[in-house]
Amino acid sequence: MPDSLPLLHSLIDSSAPPADGRLDFKQTMTVLNLHSVFDIIRLSRTEFIEQVARHCDDDAGQAYDNACGYAAQLEFLHREQASLGDDETRHKRSPDSETDADPTYAALFKENWSAFCEASSIAALDSPAAYLRALHLFAEQVEKTGKGTRERITLAIRRPTLKDMVIDNSSVYRQLPLLTIVNETLTEHLQIHLTQNSGIYKSKSVNEVLAGTRYPFDLPFDLAHQQCLLGLSGNKPGLGELNYRLSLSLPLGQLQSNAYGKVYQEAYEAQRLLSGLSPEQQTLLTEPFWSVSKSDFKAHYDSDEAALNKLAHFMQQTGLTSAQMDELLARGKYRPRPSKNILLAQMASLYGAYFVNGTENDSSTRLDLKTNDNGQVELLNTTAEKFDRLQRMIRLKRWLEVPYIQLDTLILSARRCEDSPLPTFAINDNTLRVLGVYRYLNRRYGLQAEEFSALLYHLPVHAVGNSDSLFDRVFNRGALNEQSLQLDDSTLNLNATDIATQTTLYQICAALGLSNTNESLGFVAKRTQQISGHLKKDLTTLSAFYRQARIASLFGLSVMECAYLAEMLGTANSSEHWVKPSLRFSGSNLPADFLDVLMQMDWAVNWLKSNGSTVQQLRHQLFLSEKPQNSAITQQLEQLNQLIDNFKKNIFNLEEIEALTLPKLKSKAKATANPKLPSASQTWRSLIAQQLLQHSDLKALEQGVLHVISSHIELTTDTHTAQQQKDITIKTLKPLLSSAYKRIQPVTEHIMRVFKDSSHLPDSSDLLKLRLKHVARQFVNALAKPRSDYELKNLLLMIPDAESALQLPLTREALNIFLLKPHWLDNHNGPHSMLKLTLNTLYLFQQFNHCITTYAVTQDVLFSYFAVSNPRTREK
Repeated sequence: MPDSLPLLHSLIDSSAPPADGRLDFKQTMTVLNLHSVFDIIRLSRTEFIEQVARHCDDDAGQAYDNACGYAAQLEFLHREQASLGDDETRHKRSPDSETDADPTYAALFKENWSAFCEASSIAALDSPAAYLRALHLFAEQVEKTGKGTRERITLAIRRPTLKDMVIDNSSVYRQLPLLTIVNETLTEHLQIHLTQNSGIYKSKSVNEVLAGTRYPFDLPFDLAHQQCLLGLSGNKPGLGELNYRLSLSLPLGQLQSNAYGKVYQEAYEAQRLLSGLSPEQQTLLTEPFWSVSKSDFKAHYDSDEAALNKLAHFMQQTGLTSAQMDELLARGKYRPRPSKNILLAQMASLYGAYFVNGTENDSSTRLDLKTNDNGQVELLNTTAEKFDRLQRMIRLKRWLEVPYIQLDTLILSARRCEDSPLPTFAINDNTLRVLGVYRYLNRRYGLQAEEFSALLYHLPVHAVGNSDSLFDRVFNRGALNEQSLQLDDSTLNLNATDIATQTTLYQICAALGLSNTNESLGFVAKRTQQISGHLKKDLTTLSAFYRQARIASLFGLSVMECAYLAEMLGTANSSEHWVKPSLRFSGSNLPADFLDVLMQMDWAVNWLKSNGSTVQQLRHQLFLSEKPQNSAITQQLEQLNQLIDNFKKNIFNLEEIEALTLPKLKSKAKATANPKLPSASQTWRSLIAQQLLQHSDLKALEQGVLHVISSHIELTTDTHTAQQQKDITIKTLKPLLSSAYKRIQPVTEHIMRVFKDSSHLPDSSDLLKLRLKHVARQFVNALAKPRSDYELKNLLLMIPDAESALQLPLTREALNIFLLKPHWLDNHNGPHSMLKLTLNTLYLFQQFNHCITTYAVTQDVLFSYFAVSNPRTREK
């Protein structure tokens, strides 16, 4: 049989037969799957020699050199034949040849263009595909040059899918993130493991397994949660913050429900989301602690309990260094030291390691390190529960990137801030809420963990390393006359004039950025004394001072502005939260607590800034400030007060009603033993007085009173008898009505002149009736109340030109429509209720104007939408 590869087999003269167990050169080439000289030169010289030497004793180096020579000759012959074919050789031109065409490259050199490709083609020698192929070959060559003894992790192992990749335009030019390649490679290997252990993992996907696996400590990893965090990073609102942005309920309605932050779930879920922890991470932190009979060391440590007692093994399994271990246990150079300016009774031996030890006062079983007889360092006083606490603390520190001691203080402060803390010192729903609100305030305002701990409970009085405690950094940073502020539990009297007390007050003012006035330190001290009952130079009092001042400075407000803003928001027990904060029962959403108040204040401050307003301006606009109003409003208030005085002077008194024999009122209007409810005479007086102010003629007045009788007295079921009752009641009231009508008529006419709109806008007659109706109610309510501008502010909305006098951000036409249809502005308003000048109303006015200016729509378009979305209700 003739040799099919004569060139390959002629690379070396192998006339001698091979030794026993060895192959000749021809057989060796077959075994190595080398079929041409080009297959040989793809290998390096060293690699070829090593491979041949395993099977053959011939001179492989000479064969490789010959192969390189033959390959070079073949390449030269190929180029020569391709450029100068027999039928395309050039001929000399004779003088007689035609010279019509100019000499060009195509005419002079007859190239075989079918053997070439475009420069942008992936088949080009300098294309990205060619570069990647060359790079792949080079990587394979480099992998074979190593001299190490360990098993090589080759490209085929690291990227097993690379050899099967199809080279086309999509794979060459499509941009693929490196992370995607890494994920695909890891997923393929993990999927093999899941398939081999299908009995353990069932039919779970890789992402589901990673989200539920707890070792190593980098896990659990929730891909969907991480994608949300990354997608909402930067300047975008994060998880939890989105809930507050999307909340349909804002903290300005003074409602009892804690609805701000609620979308589909309660507001406390939004605060948990602010922590940035995935659902599985939250579950890991809050699940029941291990016990002797029920523990899970293998899943969390990949080790047994006995081995973990050895420090070296514990550090290996957790990835901690010796310094981090000392910090975790609050020992060595990380052992906290108390401030020199506090009493000995306030020192705590477990400070910085409360959670991992699971106790607040018993230091006899504190976690520590000891060296055994073999010279090995072991963990001391360990239990299954403490190992569980350790792994939770290690993970939480890595997730939040907060030092162990500050994190422990934050968890402890959250526990001590609870109204009803559980006996076991554990991380619960309130702890997660605290972590979430802290992380939000840290990102937004730069609030530190120690500072937030002080807002929740007390100022930390322990220090670590070369730094001072937060108490000393606040109150003794620049000691006045080199005299530090010491906590000795002595009484703090702001009115004392002795030098020691005045020095203390100046130290407090300098530390908190306050002034020694009634509007600053005096205001803070007064609120503190009202809630706590005393003022002392103790940690509780100074922490309350710090809390009020720090929250105010956090939001860029003075202490009085901060208190006023909280009061306008209607936050429940805001003064107590500022002095003695508390957290509600874990897992509930009511009532609003300290964390809710902080989030509500954050919204209000941001709204004021975006609106270009201040707390004082808002209070002035809502008639809450003692600052006098402008002349137009002052004149209108004087006019309204005069009308009320005239109304009170001319209306009939209770004795006139009591002298009449009137039928019983319905049960809902009857007199009761409750002194807060009006008597029957007072109710009759109020009902008739409203009709007197609403009707301009006597006949209409009688019709109005007849309607009141039909609605408010107990009538028999017999129609004839019921009509007789009405007639008798009208006859009884007629003299009183006639007399009262004559006295009240001038007041009614004056009211008509004040509230009548002369602008000829649509619905002016209906609006006048509505105004008189609400004015009548307000005037009747004023019969039993002293004069108050705050009570009359709602009537100012009814007066023509109210939009300019009150500086409202909407037109008169828009205001009139909202007066007629208050439920268009706020769905909490009834169709026939009175629109009141409140913080909620001002905000909605501003948002209505914002919608018009931002989205370039007219108010007519918006009102058309309101008309469609709010079908007409039956008029009462």
